[in-house]
Amino acid sequence: MKHQYLSVPLLVLAITAGTASAQTAKPRPEKATSVLQTIRPIGTHARPAMENRGGGNDECATATMITVTSDCSGSIAVYDATDATESQPAILCNGFTSPEARDLWYSFVATGVVTSITVEGTLTFDAVLEGFSGACGSLVSAGCADATFPPATPVNTTETLTMATNVGDTYYVRVYSYWSPEPTDFEFTLCAYSPSNVPANDQCSGADNQNVAVGSSVTFTGDNTGALDTEGLGQGSVWHSFTTTECSNVTVDYCGTEPAFGNGFVSLFNGCPSTTVVGTADFDALTCPDGNFTLRYSNLPAGTWYYPVMLDEANGAIGAYTINVTSTALPPGYCDASAAACDERIANVTIGSLNNPSGCSDGSVVDFTDQSFSIYQNETLLITVLNGDTIYASDAVGVWVDWNQNESFCEANEFVLLTSDDAGQTFTGLVYAPADAPLGTTRMRVRMTFNELPKACGAADYGEVEDYSVVVELGNSVKEINTLDWSVFPNPSTGDMTVRFGGVDAKVVIELFDVAGRTVHQEQRQLFNGQQVALGLAGKLAHGAYTLRLSSPEGRSEQRVVVQ
Repeated sequence: MKHQYLSVPLLVLAITAGTASAQTAKPRPEKATSVLQTIRPIGTHARPAMENRGGGNDECATATMITVTSDCSGSIAVYDATDATESQPAILCNGFTSPEARDLWYSFVATGVVTSITVEGTLTFDAVLEGFSGACGSLVSAGCADATFPPATPVNTTETLTMATNVGDTYYVRVYSYWSPEPTDFEFTLCAYSPSNVPANDQCSGADNQNVAVGSSVTFTGDNTGALDTEGLGQGSVWHSFTTTECSNVTVDYCGTEPAFGNGFVSLFNGCPSTTVVGTADFDALTCPDGNFTLRYSNLPAGTWYYPVMLDEANGAIGAYTINVTSTALPPGYCDASAAACDERIANVTIGSLNNPSGCSDGSVVDFTDQSFSIYQNETLLITVLNGDTIYASDAVGVWVDWNQNESFCEANEFVLLTSDDAGQTFTGLVYAPADAPLGTTRMRVRMTFNELPKACGAADYGEVEDYSVVVELGNSVKEINTLDWSVFPNPSTGDMTVRFGGVDAKVVIELFDVAGRTVHQEQRQLFNGQQVALGLAGKLAHGAYTLRLSSPEGRSEQRVVVQ
């Protein structure tokens, strides 16, 4: 049985030799191993004797300037956070969020393209670091570090934040201690240095790209010696990328690397910096005869994908390595998806005319394709998915609709990640039928997962998968489920208009269409009976007639409005 977990970032999981998955997170109230990196025990370290500094730098505007050197020997200093105050709330870093963030601030002028800031805590001071670019008042977060946690017998803990920097620019760093339990020792050492001999592909922008056609393979070779964590993955890494031109199944393997990797990253990233992250359908350390990892990605959309190779110091995988990438055509039919145990489950799915309560079913996809709802081309519907009896804050729900009816869920417009405003009990989102979606019946997949980003295909330890039918119908007209009670004024207007909602309290989708049926405005709001919503669209719309539509689980209707 799982433990109750706090929410973790659904980004990067590390793989470990001999395991089929890696779903660790942070139980309340103590920290546990992060999903983002391999944790190595920190030995005791003798602190140099020098004067304590700090105390007045508990705001960005009063940050203490530190000097960047070539290594820590020239810039290490001791600071005391006893009198620190919280200038900003604690951040979510590597799955950890502190109850408090009594921080001290530092600034530095970069001397190289990479800058590392190392903080060593003292006994119960469990350091958290966050770096920023920009100026005080308009800071942009550039990454964080929070990987270690105090053991039963306190020892010093070390965190290192590595940032991509521009020579001559000023950057800021804030430091605070994780506050559960409350620290009793507030001293820490800090140094800033610009590493040398960093690999050329230490950042994703330095990745060497190769094209991979369906039915072919490419090989990458490299050396991860000196790799830093410049991308905030929690572990040093170097990058490679490959480009595919059509949806396919892709494998990434380390076969031939000596020594074999004992840990690594399982995610692919689309874009640099990334806009999309895709996890594996599965992985193993058995396919490669030398015990290296093989990772599989099902229904991977066409595009350029980046893969980070970990600096696996714990297992001695430092130096030369080989990575092979293979693309194969999708087999006919929809891919399978399964969950070993529906410890959490899909209790109800509501969208359009579909309202399906269901029980728990372990294993493969639950086939509800005998149940369907209709959606018009260029129409948006609200979907609501209820969680079952066992609810975790790190539960997630994804929805896919095969709009082009090619029996896959590959296209970018076919996936919607739902959101929850009540800690995982209810998930909602908007399902949009493209204006050019082929008419007829296609498939929708709904998947609930635990502690990982939902993916359309493959196995998971926990959750549930359900498939439904969707009937795409012609045009932009509205099929009334129940006419909603609402009005709009003034009408005609300049584009600034007010909607008065008279229906049952609900999440409502507000859409405005032009005469060609194109969406010119769309938003989702929680509305209450009698609430008024202002649409400030003056100057954004051409003169003419428009269709204003409101949709909620209770009904859907539209009115004609005129902009003068």
